[in-house]
Amino acid sequence: MKIILLTICLSCVSLVAHGQERVLKVTLEGLIPYDTLKCSTVSEYFDKIYYLGKCQTSTNSWLFHIPDTVFEESRYIRFFANRKNTPEIKYIRPSFRIITERDTTSFWSELSFFEKTDTLSVYAQFVRQDTIRNSIYYGTYGTDQIVITPKFDLKNPSLELQRAIVNTNNHYAKYKGAPSNQFYDIFCRMISQAPSSHSSMLLLYGERNTFSLEQLLSLRNMFVEEQKQSHYGRKLDEYIKLLMDKFPDTELTNCLTKQKETIVVNENKYTLLVFSASWCAPCHKLIPLLKELYEKKKEVMDIVYVTLDEPDRLSEWNQLVKKQEISWRTLTVDGKINEIRDRYKVFSIPYSYLIYPGKKKADRLEIRKDEDKLKIENLNLAE
Repeated sequence: MKIILLTICLSCVSLVAHGQERVLKVTLEGLIPYDTLKCSTVSEYFDKIYYLGKCQTSTNSWLFHIPDTVFEESRYIRFFANRKNTPEIKYIRPSFRIITERDTTSFWSELSFFEKTDTLSVYAQFVRQDTIRNSIYYGTYGTDQIVITPKFDLKNPSLELQRAIVNTNNHYAKYKGAPSNQFYDIFCRMISQAPSSHSSMLLLYGERNTFSLEQLLSLRNMFVEEQKQSHYGRKLDEYIKLLMDKFPDTELTNCLTKQKETIVVNENKYTLLVFSASWCAPCHKLIPLLKELYEKKKEVMDIVYVTLDEPDRLSEWNQLVKKQEISWRTLTVDGKINEIRDRYKVFSIPYSYLIYPGKKKADRLEIRKDEDKLKIENLNLAE
């Protein structure tokens, strides 16, 4: 078998002008060559942009040219390979791990890092590959197609790439389920070790709901100014502002009356704002709890749904509301899904805010948690 070098090399130059390109260079070691290799950059709300690599046969490398703004704003990058005359293979999805002196990470198919260096070279050695059949997750259930997941060890990764994978592994694998105060200590150590790290800021923004406002402010202030002014640094500031300032209300369309109205209609009461959708199974499971809370607290608290359904699925949402006999108001974003998600920093659904009387502030709540449910049950208008 011909030995090929697989290198994932990001050539990241300083951000000077909007639209400047970055070079992503990919090469494989210890594997039969692929016919094509493409990557996708995945943004905050899972919008994807695909890039097809240009093969350099002399060096067995693949080059991708990606605008700097796309690079900085992406949450992570995934790779997909293909070989000709293999219709049984839906796609080939490489994943990577890092072996350090202290530990070995899990294999991750997403790489999230962004560095201001002229050239970042990363080498990966083929380890093994898995064949996945009948997978609902990969869309091959009930078909004859398979998904190949080749696994690689990254060799001599940059400090930032190593940091990104190790910290991601620690958060989502090694310390999964740990108490929130332990996560705060982990993030304190992580940021203090590299206050200029893009991947650490990205991870903090992604896990912003894990921390109290005070903890979030403390962690944010540990970064250098350049990271505070980065894309995700500014996003984090927007989220903090959302919790600290008066609630930024907006007009949306009532699903029943088709009239425009604000999210908060009675400023003398609390308003529990819940983002949902007809296709969201966890949202459906939340309905009995919302009904319970509404019956207990409707004298002091309104509930309002905002559905993130596309306009062509709004009928399905209305059918759900009717079937479940939901008595509170429901609003639609009229197709402006990402605009509203960004305005209120809605990463996933169900997603809830408790808006105080007079819209003086809003608390982010996870009402499936006992402490947040108890907070609602203890609401009164004498506060």
